[in-house]
Amino acid sequence: MADRANEEHEEFLEYYDEMTIHYLYSVGELTKFFKEIRDNGKLFGTRCTKCGFGYFPPRLNCHKCYVPCEWVELSGKGEVIAGTICRFGVSNFTDKLPITIAFIKMDEMDMAIRHTILMSEDECKLENLKRGTRVKVQFKPKEQREGRITDFYFVLDK
Repeated sequence: MADRANEEHEEFLEYYDEMTIHYLYSVGELTKFFKEIRDNGKLFGTRCTKCGFGYFPPRLNCHKCYVPCEWVELSGKGEVIAGTICRFGVSNFTDKLPITIAFIKMDEMDMAIRHTILMSEDECKLENLKRGTRVKVQFKPKEQREGRITDFYFVLDK
């Protein structure tokens, strides 16, 4: 059996790749969430009318109690539960690296959302993603918002 450490460097095949996916989806009963983002630059979660559990992203019915939830406007502030810095990627994402991704729990809610924290080159350090790091929401300019989850992102709340 040959010792791979002693083998000469192999040349690997590399090629340009691009992935495009077209699809149409309906946000249905969660339309309020996306319209508030697009039209008013506001975030909403939902709270169970029985047990009080707060959902963000919102859910229309509590998965614990099976009762309807009510809409709650959020302050836009929260904290990092866990996060990472992605320094490599594929295809269409390579020009956006590094990407900082975290689970963020909004102050008024009990559940966390996985989303992007936009950081400057100086801020892009794992120490800024430790549990409890404070963040706040930022919205794209109104003319650029489309009613998508990517119409907002988070920044450090200094």
